[in-house]
Amino acid sequence: MTFRQMLRRFGASEKGIAAVEFAILAPMMIFLLFGSVELVEVLNTNKRAQNAAASLADVVARDTEVSTAEINSLWSAIDVLMFPDEGATMEMRVTSIRIVDAATARVVWSEGRGMTPRTANSVVTLPAQMMQPGTSVIMAESSYPYASPLGFVIDGTMDLEHVAYRRSRLVDPIPRVG
Repeated sequence: MTFRQMLRRFGASEKGIAAVEFAILAPMMIFLLFGSVELVEVLNTNKRAQNAAASLADVVARDTEVSTAEINSLWSAIDVLMFPDEGATMEMRVTSIRIVDAATARVVWSEGRGMTPRTANSVVTLPAQMMQPGTSVIMAESSYPYASPLGFVIDGTMDLEHVAYRRSRLVDPIPRVG
């Protein structure tokens, strides 16, 4: 049998075709599987971080005054809201803002966990829709350093940052007490 005949015979053979197809498709299928698992995980964590910021702003906006004990309780609640992720690594800041006029918003008080509190009476930039003179706003900010458990598609960490605004409901502005 000549080399040319052996080559034709090899090309006509259908044995092992499934193995070749699997070898071509398997890496793409594995990438899609792990990539989709990682994408769903980061989206779920992002939603929990967004919910934590919104919940913090909402709880403070319903108060008539905010004490140190309440602030400490809110920081502890963040750990619960972030479960099953590690809530202790989330940085948070809650700020009471008084809107002076259509162009000026000033900090009344600010508290932070992992974030530096804003300086009292400093100017803050708010969305135009929030700028209603004579009112106040509670602004909650969060930053969560997300590290993928798989590390397949997302390498290293990425910060999931959120800002939530709520109008003061009962007292305008909400005072900070010791």
